[in-house]
Amino acid sequence: MRWSTLIPEPADARTRDAMLRLFYAQSGASLAAAALLVVLLCAYARDRVPAWLLAAWALAFAVLLVLRARWRRVVPRLDDSTLAAGALAWQRRTIASAGLTGLLWSAAMLMVFRRAEPSSQMFAAMLACITGVASINVMAPQPRAFLMLMAPMSLTLPGLFIAMGSWAGLYYATLALAGAALATSLMLRHTQLLHESHAMRFEREALLAETQAARDAQARFLAAASHDLRQPVHALGLLAAQAEAELHGRRAAATASQLQSMAQALDGLIEALLDVSRLDSGAVVPRPRALPLATLFDRLAPEFAVLADARGLQWRLRPTPLWVHSDEMQLERMLRNLLSNALNYSVQGGVLLAARQRGGQVCLSVWDTGPGIAPEHQARIFDEFVQLQNPGRDRRRGHGLGLSIVARLSRLLQHPVALRSRLGRGSCFSVTLPLAVPLTLSTDPPPVAALAPLLPLQGRSVALVEDDEAVRNATVALLRAWGCVVWADAAVAPLLLRLQAEGLRPDRLISDWRLEEGDGLRAIAALRGWAGAGVPALLISGETLPVPPDQLAAQQITAARKPLPASALRAWLSAEAVPRSAQAVGEIAGKAA
Repeated sequence: MRWSTLIPEPADARTRDAMLRLFYAQSGASLAAAALLVVLLCAYARDRVPAWLLAAWALAFAVLLVLRARWRRVVPRLDDSTLAAGALAWQRRTIASAGLTGLLWSAAMLMVFRRAEPSSQMFAAMLACITGVASINVMAPQPRAFLMLMAPMSLTLPGLFIAMGSWAGLYYATLALAGAALATSLMLRHTQLLHESHAMRFEREALLAETQAARDAQARFLAAASHDLRQPVHALGLLAAQAEAELHGRRAAATASQLQSMAQALDGLIEALLDVSRLDSGAVVPRPRALPLATLFDRLAPEFAVLADARGLQWRLRPTPLWVHSDEMQLERMLRNLLSNALNYSVQGGVLLAARQRGGQVCLSVWDTGPGIAPEHQARIFDEFVQLQNPGRDRRRGHGLGLSIVARLSRLLQHPVALRSRLGRGSCFSVTLPLAVPLTLSTDPPPVAALAPLLPLQGRSVALVEDDEAVRNATVALLRAWGCVVWADAAVAPLLLRLQAEGLRPDRLISDWRLEEGDGLRAIAALRGWAGAGVPALLISGETLPVPPDQLAAQQITAARKPLPASALRAWLSAEAVPRSAQAVGEIAGKAA
């Protein structure tokens, strides 16, 4: 009869190897129990069995226990490939050692069993019972070994009882066989449960691996899509800015300005859609830390004060010394979306941003004086593309994705968002997040460049690395329209050769992140090796940069995301120091021509 007809087989090689590891991992207690039983049997049989025979039996058992203990240390330490290659050999060793153990316990029964001595009969029966019951759990991962252990004892003990030649002996033999059958049945059931649980575990691991692979693929897709979608929008914005500059004072300038506005609106929609996709795919990993709300408020206040003033609204901000525990970038995105939503739907009145402490938590609130939201619609506003007060889909009032992103960020950061609203009076969105202990901050003033006014760009020299021809040509045309002298190429190596051949050192470095050869950081480092380590550099990306902001700050590199508004590009060029000298500017302009 084949083994497979008696016991359940592992579903696959991984389950087989896992059963081997489990058997040896939990065999320590059984080895200790077996050693204790050997000692007890020697003590019981010392006056009943010849010394030489008892010593030989104990020595054989000791050698077997030492060998099994050594295997117990070796098998769990084997790597997966080594264990898989030797799995069948280890199974044979396990079965053989279990069979020897069963034979040694059978020999012990033969040594101590006496027909006329009930105590010896009880001792033999208890020995078999303890061995069988204790082995059910330990040996369930290797059911063949359990059968090899039980087989000699299941024949020996009933045989001894039957040899008594009495009805009592026959009764005891029947009980012994029934006990062995029950133990085997329980062990086989346990084996089946182990196989099923490991199969479920491996299936779950496979599903998790597939899910992670799908997420990684989606993240790669989003990165590529983000870059490819933003490239033409970036070029469109630059070309519109160039056209507006060239047509200044003419009627067509208004059309160019409208084109620039359309490019910015398209960028906003692309950015919102990609944000939703990144959040849904799990590509956004929060990095919470203790941060001061004052710094965050200081970044938001100037921008939204200007936006509110342009709409004829009041902007109010309550300064706060509170610190919170959150991801600074994602929290800022939440507040930006809430503030933009408040401004978009407030026709008169104003918007208020405030924070207050509630026990160990901080409540950030954005108040507006908009039309309010009816109770039956308050849950819907967090769905995608829902705009209750914008039936005409006026893109100046957003795309209906801002609050949907807020809801996703709320779940990601575990910052609950609450809404209170009254029709005709306005709404209040609140974000609750943990209070943090303040840390020591530097009191250094902000860099002067961040506050500097726009400066003339006539003669400013710029080195540009951009492998997209349309974006490169649009950028070069716009920079030259502003009066800059530009050297541009699709790769850093030929651009660097041109600069070195002519002995020119640009004042500004601009590079795309994703290049055919390397990335933007390497391009900037190569150009700085020639132009100087302190030359201001701008790294533009159409995707989320995989570089921490503090690393970019340490390298004195400004990061920007495509499509970069022309006004932001000009502000960066203007905010830094002017060229080295007028004479140097003239020489650069002459050589570049």
